[in-house]
Amino acid sequence: MVNELKLNNMKRIYLLMSISILLFGIIFYSCNKLFPDDNLTLNRVDYNGEDLRMDGYYYQQKENVEFPYTLPMFLYRNGIVISCGSFSTTDLNVVEKEMPDRYDIFRKYKDGWGVFLVDGKKIEYEKWIGASSGVKLVIKRCLGWIENDTTFHITESYNSGTSTTEQVNEIWHFKQFSPKPDSTNVYIK
Repeated sequence: MVNELKLNNMKRIYLLMSISILLFGIIFYSCNKLFPDDNLTLNRVDYNGEDLRMDGYYYQQKENVEFPYTLPMFLYRNGIVISCGSFSTTDLNVVEKEMPDRYDIFRKYKDGWGVFLVDGKKIEYEKWIGASSGVKLVIKRCLGWIENDTTFHITESYNSGTSTTEQVNEIWHFKQFSPKPDSTNVYIK
């Protein structure tokens, strides 16, 4: 009798777990359909200019904060931009050593991919970023100007998830680097 009760309880637990997993899968699939990622508003255009170098990456660093970090980003002649996430160091030697280990991750996720445009000394780029809700990807659009072929200055940032524009002061510096990740992707045509 005790063994039968245990067996029945195990069956109920197994059934509840199976139903829970199935419901989670349905909800997750539905969220992707109900809350699609925002679309880029800029079209990809090949960059044929000489105002920015393309043989490495651009980076921004925050040193005067509790946790210093580096944000690297690759720009390509085909108008693609890939943001490489954040590295919890300002030592570029460490960043460059760890960066190639992330290349396969870039290919699997839309987050961080985008496009950029240069018009004279004006630079503009858009990329997908995670929304605060975590349900979909939103667009971050940044505007600024090119100081020289190794430095650009972002002064305005727009987030499509919050529909807010803010004035920023982001200086991006260039560092020659190889190998760059391949810019071929399934997200941008």
